[in-house]
Amino acid sequence: MKLRHERRSSYQKYAAGVISLSVALLIMGGCASSGPRPDAEITRASTLIDQSERAGSRNYAAFDLVNAKKKLKEAKKMEKEGNFRKARYLAKEAGVDAELATAKTQTAKAKEAEEQLKKSNQVLEKEINSGQ
Repeated sequence: MKLRHERRSSYQKYAAGVISLSVALLIMGGCASSGPRPDAEITRASTLIDQSERAGSRNYAAFDLVNAKKKLKEAKKMEKEGNFRKARYLAKEAGVDAELATAKTQTAKAKEAEEQLKKSNQVLEKEINSGQ
């Protein structure tokens, strides 16, 4: 009877140890899977959004700029909730959306400049041709 009790006690200790180890590994795994804080990604996205606004994206690529701002806001929310992986992902997406808005803005401004040059050339050609 004593031997049976000792076996059960040893088994219970072993089971408790395995469970404790499993819980510890799960906790460590959960922390590790989340990774470091997404401070750099959020700062970069915020900077890219500011640059895009200064470039005039509100007038040329408002949809992409708004998307970038929404994703950045959601990234900050995820960071506060401790979901660093999702926050990092959203911050990177926000940065890409801001870069897209800037690129679209620059393209639109370049097209406007091209149109102005074409008009100026047409005026000059008319003046040259009328003088002959």
